Amino acid sequence: MNFHLPVFSVFLFAYTFCFAEGDYKVLGARAAGMGGASVTISDQWSAGNNQSGNVWNPGISCGIFYENRFMASELSCQALCLTLNGKPGAFSIVCTHFGTSVYNETKAGCSYSRKFGRQFSSGVQLDYYRIQIADGYGSKNMFNCELGLMFRPDRHWTAGFQCVNPVPVKIISSADEQLPSYIRLGLSYFYSDALILSAEIEKDFLNKPTIRIGAEYRFVKTLSARAGISTAPLQFSLGAGIFYNRFSLDLASEYHQYLGFSPSISVQYHIRDERKTGIH
Repeated sequence: MNFHLPVFSVFLFAYTFCFAEGDYKVLGARAAGMGGASVTISDQWSAGNNQSGNVWNPGISCGIFYENRFMASELSCQALCLTLNGKPGAFSIVCTHFGTSVYNETKAGCSYSRKFGRQFSSGVQLDYYRIQIADGYGSKNMFNCELGLMFRPDRHWTAGFQCVNPVPVKIISSADEQLPSYIRLGLSYFYSDALILSAEIEKDFLNKPTIRIGAEYRFVKTLSARAGISTAPLQFSLGAGIFYNRFSLDLASEYHQYLGFSPSISVQYHIRDERKTGIH
């Protein structure tokens, strides 16, 4: 069944307006609280934000994520992921869903990452996309991939790179619309075991670059506070993290001056916990 082009164009316009620069793909409320700056952060949601970060997050863990974009249920995004990190490397599965029964997008990815020496890691992910419009307008199934790199020259600095959808894949055969391809490049400074400062830039082939700047401070072992800012469009964010035993809970909200708040929550559970103390 094929898409009806005019109807699909309306949905695509609304989607692009609400999710400029593919912003919704940044997963986890921790990242949301830091303005989306996540390409250099190693945590449960590296499975979607930079696959090479999985290998620095030892053990077996899983997580769920929910974002209510601009307080509109029609623009909500849900995600779940599972990561298994062992001696050969780290494997992860991540699934996301956006939209309603009228228009929705589903993405599923399977990745593998590993270290090369003590300072460098890389990861690759195969992605499956499904876009569906109700009332007989049809659906589209597509495949693409993601590539991630991370470099840790010392305990204070981390550089990260991610390329999403490097292969051009058309959404509609009779039009130029295709899966958005973009790259992310970032740098983090770990001032101590309690403070992270992160900055990154994201660019696709059509829009202005998005700049994200974020910070995280862990007051005590069980509580963190986060803040961030991002451009294109300009948004501010605040967040908090709570840690208890093998569980962690992250809360965040981004604010757009015209469209309002976008609250999010994520819960992580470390099935086999091999983490060291401090933040990553």
